[in-house]
Amino acid sequence: MGRTCRACGSREVLGFLSLGQLPTSSSLSLDQLSKTQRQRLDMGFCPRCGLVQRLGEPQETIEAPASFSTWRELTGLLGPKKRVLALEGMPLRLLRQLGQQGAQLLYLEPHPERSQAALAQGIPTERARFDREVAQRLGDFQADWVLAGHLLAYSHNPSRFLEALARVLAEGGQAVLELPYLPYLLEARRFTHFSYGQQNYFTLKTLRSLARPHGLEIRQVAPCGPLALRYHLGRGALFAQAGVYLESEERLGLDQTGYYLEFASQVAALREALLTLLAELRARGRRVAAYGANPESAALFNYAGLGPELVEFLVDPDPRQRGRYLAGVHIPIHPPHRLLENPPDYLLLLHEAPGETPAELAEYLEGGGRMVVALPYPHILRPGEGMLAEPA
Repeated sequence: MGRTCRACGSREVLGFLSLGQLPTSSSLSLDQLSKTQRQRLDMGFCPRCGLVQRLGEPQETIEAPASFSTWRELTGLLGPKKRVLALEGMPLRLLRQLGQQGAQLLYLEPHPERSQAALAQGIPTERARFDREVAQRLGDFQADWVLAGHLLAYSHNPSRFLEALARVLAEGGQAVLELPYLPYLLEARRFTHFSYGQQNYFTLKTLRSLARPHGLEIRQVAPCGPLALRYHLGRGALFAQAGVYLESEERLGLDQTGYYLEFASQVAALREALLTLLAELRARGRRVAAYGANPESAALFNYAGLGPELVEFLVDPDPRQRGRYLAGVHIPIHPPHRLLENPPDYLLLLHEAPGETPAELAEYLEGGGRMVVALPYPHILRPGEGMLAEPA
């Protein structure tokens, strides 16, 4: 205890999980291997407001990933002739379409290249990062819609960010946010989702408790991808179906410190089980490779201490990863066809649903390859079981 919550100011934040010194990049070229930069990644829980947050000094300028991967749903929702304030990281195709529909649009984008690209496409753009001061300067621009995307998760002061949202919303206006949903991450033991950039992780109860002092309520909520929710914040009554999420969070005990201490114990046990399983396979002469060279993979491999002595190589469909090495553990990254040219006995997956899967992975499995899944608990999939199994 004793750490200060970045949202509510409580000095009773509990540090519950330490992932150690992790690389700041997921992959490196050969000449960068001796220059790996690392930062300590510790997570804390505030018993007062419920915010799970990255511990340590907040980063003042954090570049959030692109927002609204499912942006096409928004074009019909927002409607024509509305005032729309779009915050950094928006898909330019979405903004162009909103302009074509007659929206009165203003795009705030602090990144110089992205702001120039938006201006070049005729999108009204100001090079600025949204905060309380910018919200006050906007003055009379009272928005019917604010497209805030993931930014609240990356804010070093979420309460001030919510205050700024409230300032720019017109009467009846709504802010649209897409945020990783903390219960989904925790119940799937996706500790690998914790990162340096993302500062804040919300339950619905926590988001509501931080928004209400600024006159904002959760007006709508719906799933958005496998691990996230899309929220509409505005003035008015709580969205009726939000009660389902609130009841589930209470049932899980997500407002209790004991839940997070137990989660940390589960993560430690998971690490030991994964090391034991892979060491046993190697002791039996089995070759192991892995799929995916993304930041979550880098977090898992470095936290668990998985090196080339346990995992021979990784495959990744992204051509930009080829010829590189997983940061911190120096495991080479190859294109997926390596699975067919030099098939390992087992292929390690972070979890059972790695996203779009290349044809080479299906062919590898059809040829007798086996899969080891790390999360939520390490296990070997039986032949025909898992993401590529035929439906019953």
